[in-house]
Amino acid sequence: MKSLLSISCLSLLAAVALSGCGAPSAPENSADVPTVAPTKTNEDERYRATNADDQQFAPDAKPETIAAYKKAMKEVHQQRPPLDMKVPDKTRVIMQTSRGPITLELDGKAAPLHVKSFLYLAGKGFYDGTVFHRRDDLTQDGKGFIVQGGDPLTKIAGTSELYGMGGPGYEIPREKNKLTHEKLVIAAARTQDPDSAGSQFYITQGAVPFLDTGYGYTVFGKVVGGKDVALKLAKGDKIQSVKIENASSKN
Repeated sequence: MKSLLSISCLSLLAAVALSGCGAPSAPENSADVPTVAPTKTNEDERYRATNADDQQFAPDAKPETIAAYKKAMKEVHQQRPPLDMKVPDKTRVIMQTSRGPITLELDGKAAPLHVKSFLYLAGKGFYDGTVFHRRDDLTQDGKGFIVQGGDPLTKIAGTSELYGMGGPGYEIPREKNKLTHEKLVIAAARTQDPDSAGSQFYITQGAVPFLDTGYGYTVFGKVVGGKDVALKLAKGDKIQSVKIENASSKN
């Protein structure tokens, strides 16, 4: 799954062969109007398993690149989150980066499936050692930057050509909520299919309101600490660890 904001390097592969995901120009390529209607879902719906053999590549993609992708995806593959895993209304996590710590508050009430997946993967150390592989100004005015990470392939040697294509081995359906793309929120990257989010996410370093239009993208939390660090994040910065600080639920 090649995901980059509205994007997916899946959708970009035709234009850039395989991309690592070369950053697309925005907003056209970073928020195409999806052609697939979102699936109705609820907290109990099972996550959709994916298969690396189903990945689509550009016609001129090299066989060795395709083979490298399939091999790498087998290394990072995870089982889907357990259905009985409880999701708190609010959870704070500390994301330790190479630039310093960032505190995120995840909204399990607004986006239970996305928060469950993020906490599940964080608990397994899935994000530890991954790299922010993309930073782009999506509004093209110097004010709408996002920085994207969460691709497990970024911590596997020799896979730089594949950056932006990695995922956990399952997809998360779109969760429509009232959270919007304000400055310093965390949201799920996906392909043109609204129901194709995985482990990749992005942090907004400025407001990007057009990402709330159409089928939009699922915002599932915000930065509440280390805001100065989050604003300095750049391509190549590393996530050293993601640890749960506290969680709370209303009765």
